[in-house]
Amino acid sequence: MKIKRNKGFTLVELFISTTIIFLVSVTVYSTFFNAINVWRRANVSRKLEKDIAITLTKLSRDMRNVFDFSGIPFEGTEDAVFFPGLVKAASSEQSSQAEVGRIAYFFDKDEMTLFKEEKRYPDVYKEDKIDDDYVVPVISDVEQLTFSYCYLDALSSEYKWKDSWKKEDQDSIPQAVRLELVLKKNEINAGQFTKTIFIPIGTGEQKKEFGNSVKTAQE
Repeated sequence: MKIKRNKGFTLVELFISTTIIFLVSVTVYSTFFNAINVWRRANVSRKLEKDIAITLTKLSRDMRNVFDFSGIPFEGTEDAVFFPGLVKAASSEQSSQAEVGRIAYFFDKDEMTLFKEEKRYPDVYKEDKIDDDYVVPVISDVEQLTFSYCYLDALSSEYKWKDSWKKEDQDSIPQAVRLELVLKKNEINAGQFTKTIFIPIGTGEQKKEFGNSVKTAQE
């Protein structure tokens, strides 16, 4: 009587089976890893956009609350803007008391960062320049940032934009300020943001010289 023996796997069959399992595992792992990376980048991108939106909202609030104050004129360049506003009082570390001061937003190209400075009026009077002790970063990884200023042209009676706002040229506050921001491109960050901020008390007077006289857009 013959006894039947169960045949086992041959070496070739084991090798083929192992290879198939390995390929399937690699495919599943790659798909899962890529999905995790996409999810992570999407979360970081959403957080960045949220942070930028919050910062631009705060900047808009600061500019819309600007007021006319002879000690601190509204001035701006392509990469910085200075204006009077309410800042935290020196004696209000634990309270919400505020006093008149200067608010500044400026772009540092070397550090690729938008900074904010809040300085009390007495400190501005002592030192008009930017002081690192009052500066905080608000948006990083910025490749390009420009401010522009809206005014009413006296000759054409049309609203126009310019890249600077100097007290020698305009004894007023602009009608609006536009900020254009481009983020540094990498695997996570990439994008362009534009924000136009209309200033309620902005008159946007543009001084024009006619012979020996000076006229403004409202004359």
